Amino acid sequence: MPKREKILTLLFLSFIFFAKDNVFALEDSLLTPSFNSKVQEKQIKNQYFNLANIVEGLLNNEQKVIEDNIGDRKSQTRKEFLQITSKFNQGNASVAYDEYEKLIDKIEEDSQLLAISKVFYEIGYFSLASKALNKIVYKNQYFDNITSLEKSYLPKSALSKEEEIYFAKLYSSVYFDNCADETINELLSEKNKYQKNDFYNFMLARAYFESKKYQDALNAVNKAISIAPECLQYQFYKIDILTAQKKYQDALKLVEKFEKNPQNINFAQNIEIKKENITSLNTKNDKLKKYHTVKKEFLEGNFEKAKKDCQNILNFDKDNPQIITLYAKSELALSNVERANSYFVNSYKLDKNNTDTIIGIGDIKFLHKDYKNAVKMYKKAYKKDKNNYEIIIKLASAQREYAKNPKELKKLEQKLDSMPKNKYFNYYLSAISIAQKNDVLKEEFLKSSLMINPMHENSLGALVELYLKNNNLQLAKGLITNASLTLEKNYYYYYLCGLYNQAINKKQEAVRFYKTSIIN
Repeated sequence: MPKREKILTLLFLSFIFFAKDNVFALEDSLLTPSFNSKVQEKQIKNQYFNLANIVEGLLNNEQKVIEDNIGDRKSQTRKEFLQITSKFNQGNASVAYDEYEKLIDKIEEDSQLLAISKVFYEIGYFSLASKALNKIVYKNQYFDNITSLEKSYLPKSALSKEEEIYFAKLYSSVYFDNCADETINELLSEKNKYQKNDFYNFMLARAYFESKKYQDALNAVNKAISIAPECLQYQFYKIDILTAQKKYQDALKLVEKFEKNPQNINFAQNIEIKKENITSLNTKNDKLKKYHTVKKEFLEGNFEKAKKDCQNILNFDKDNPQIITLYAKSELALSNVERANSYFVNSYKLDKNNTDTIIGIGDIKFLHKDYKNAVKMYKKAYKKDKNNYEIIIKLASAQREYAKNPKELKKLEQKLDSMPKNKYFNYYLSAISIAQKNDVLKEEFLKSSLMINPMHENSLGALVELYLKNNNLQLAKGLITNASLTLEKNYYYYYLCGLYNQAINKKQEAVRFYKTSIIN
């Protein structure tokens, strides 16, 4: 499934088992929205989250929300959310707070309550986030996700409703009114009584960063961290500041700290992407710089772009084994198995010690049902990296098929049972490689990924496509609609709606959604 950039998608899989209760019409959601170029610029700078990403078509009120043919509760919920968010973006933080609170009362699905709570945490409506999480019925099922959200976002210093609205209005001022300098002046005013508050200092860091005053931003975020060292979003933001300052070694040390934190579910894959980006910026070696840049694209799911960029590099450096392997991995992710095979083989001839190449050859053996040699290759890779959960997942899967060593399989399964939660996306990597020709296995891997992190959009998209391929229209629609409430990028919502309408042979509607997806 081709992707253009990082997307945060919010959903959960409880509805997979109760899909009939989670279906409503998709066909007439938002039509082609306008796009604000200033907002687009801010989206690029503010990758971790931006409410403009959700409602870019409503910012200038140039397009009206179109009523659904079936005006049920869930379709209306999406419309209400977008309309409220538009008010928030325009600086009406108090009105938005009250209307968001009323919206929570209307939401019954646990998955959407979890989703919207993350939105509120991101912008500082902490009490609304808590209200949404408290309304979740099956809290045990969502325990890890709730805990991760609280660890990621809750400030040490509790804020009143009025204080949350105050900071949320400043958030809107920084990101939507281009008023970072005015926000800095407001926060530094002698009359400001929040200077010992950790979230105050984080908000100040945001404003400084948007004004490109990076050292001031670093000082402010460090103060926030000193007050609330357990709040992961402060440290996550610090990575961006250090990167902007070109303090790449310091940024990488912080990335490594995140990688070792098993509670880091919300930022896990983005940390891997940041790691590749920083490593690329930090190296003077042209070959390594290109490799890490393309690997970042691959991790983002931009397989077509990664493939194209690999080919451009190979036109001038045809014997680069790292790039050849990345090209092969991109081909495999795009289901071009035999082409991937030839490139993995060529890369292996040049470098027999590249773990990714060894895994790739194992993948091809697995897809060809040569489980004996798949096990052999995965074992070779496992000896080089025993903490690589993609290898463990694939070796265990091959061992099950090979059925030769039950003791080894049991040990692997025990290791998978204790797998850190922040390694969930390895299930997705397995789904797009060895599970390509086995729909049952692919669904199992994708569900495993989403059960750990219901916000992983790559797994969502792959599962939607799988259900559409097998004509499981209700399940596909249930996935899209439950995720639609807070998709970070509206274009991805339109893309999925296009896939769905194409599957039900509504070609004109599919074209309309695809066009809207491209525009956004």
